[in-house]
Amino acid sequence: MSESEGAEDAWDFLPKRQSLSQGPPVAGSAPAPETNADSVDDAWGFLSARKAEVLARIDQRGVPEAVVEHRERGEFRADMGGVSLKRRAVPMARVLLLVSVAGFLTEAVAATQIISLGGPRALLIVYPIGGIGLLLVALLQFRFVDQAGRLKVLRIAGLGYASAFVVALLMLGASVVPVVAVAIIYLLGDQLNFLVPLLVWSLAGDEFNVAEGRKVFGWIVAWTYAGQVLGLVFAATSPLLLNQLDVPLTIVLVVDPIVCLVVAFWLPHKLKGTFAAAGLARPESLKASIGSARDFINGVPVWRLFFISSMITFVGGMTLFIGFMSSEEQIIGDDATKLQIYFGSVMLASLVICLILQKFFAERMLEKLGIPGVLMILPLATVFGGILVSVGILTSNLAWLAVGLAAWFIPRWSIDENARRAALALVPDERRTRVSFLVDLLPVSVGLIAAGPVAALGLLTDQLWAVPLAAAIVAGVAVPFAIKVRRGWADSLLNWRLRRRKQNRSSILGE
Repeated sequence: MSESEGAEDAWDFLPKRQSLSQGPPVAGSAPAPETNADSVDDAWGFLSARKAEVLARIDQRGVPEAVVEHRERGEFRADMGGVSLKRRAVPMARVLLLVSVAGFLTEAVAATQIISLGGPRALLIVYPIGGIGLLLVALLQFRFVDQAGRLKVLRIAGLGYASAFVVALLMLGASVVPVVAVAIIYLLGDQLNFLVPLLVWSLAGDEFNVAEGRKVFGWIVAWTYAGQVLGLVFAATSPLLLNQLDVPLTIVLVVDPIVCLVVAFWLPHKLKGTFAAAGLARPESLKASIGSARDFINGVPVWRLFFISSMITFVGGMTLFIGFMSSEEQIIGDDATKLQIYFGSVMLASLVICLILQKFFAERMLEKLGIPGVLMILPLATVFGGILVSVGILTSNLAWLAVGLAAWFIPRWSIDENARRAALALVPDERRTRVSFLVDLLPVSVGLIAAGPVAALGLLTDQLWAVPLAAAIVAGVAVPFAIKVRRGWADSLLNWRLRRRKQNRSSILGE
């Protein structure tokens, strides 16, 4: 007997299966599967055929070369398509470079021409007019900057400035009241330095979100510095060459309308179809536009103190500049060539120091002192600079004059500018441009308007040393306000007006 027959059923404890059918069970054998000789030999033969086909095509055409898109080192790419941040920022960076070249060159050439043609007292008239003009144009742009498309505003502004420069240059070329023509060019150059860059930066703010801006804005600023350096290099070196060619020093000012036309036509063409091409399109009156920014500044006490401190500091700084230009003419004389070389060289050396500060120290200073700590430096430096310029006038020492002007110029265009940009980054997106107009432009305008009357007593009595000393006293008034800003800064960050509205840029990008 086999083992299987003698063994008991191990599964007999289970109930026996009973059929529900009344008839006998039907059993049938399943049909045998159809066999295919090919499938029996190689069930995956279709892969071999596909492989042979691909190899045949490769033999005929070769292996296609993979397209490798090079990235800048450490670069962030916002779109899956691979358009780099720097490539998107190039048009704005190039325009800022050109505007900086034209603006700084114009300031150096026109300022020294005013001193040469009209004397230091001409600044008493030019400065207040410049402040009023800057304020009026700023209000006009302030009215439309968040309503109309940015590019439309930029196009209108560029054409307007180009036309004004052409008229002033024609007056200068025809010797029609040349001191007035030069004064107009100087005033237009002031607006080229302040208003046009603000418009371009507003475009950059539209084009890049916060994360992208942190990576690319520093690179754009580098182009701005490069333009400033080039402008001052031309200002300091061009008189020697132009005098040998017997060409007027003012010939270099023809660059201004050319740059304005580039701003009006080339930049809008390059940015067409980008985020920067459209504004917020919110119909709003000028009163409402100013009111929204004013409510923010009044609603955050620290910002109100910062605003007051800035205005007082810029009154002192502009007065210091008048004192420098007046004493420069007293020591050197009214030779436009010598005045331009000296002034351009002082500004160029100061700007080189600005670049060194930006490269090696600015970020560490901002981290160590904080935004309010860095904002205190400019008022203190203005007090120090005013005293040095006074000493330079009393001793007829050009070196003291240069150091005194540098004490105002260097922090203003480097660490103070960084701190202002960092402070404005805390302002909600929907108000930042307007608050920037008030915080950046209004102090400059008020400084230009008030500097003339403050400096008038010293200039009219020929006591030039009193002008920068008055500047130091005025700037000293701003120091207590700056101290209050530093003390209250941390608490101000809890103010509800600093809360951002969430904006989902990714939905626009289709991410």
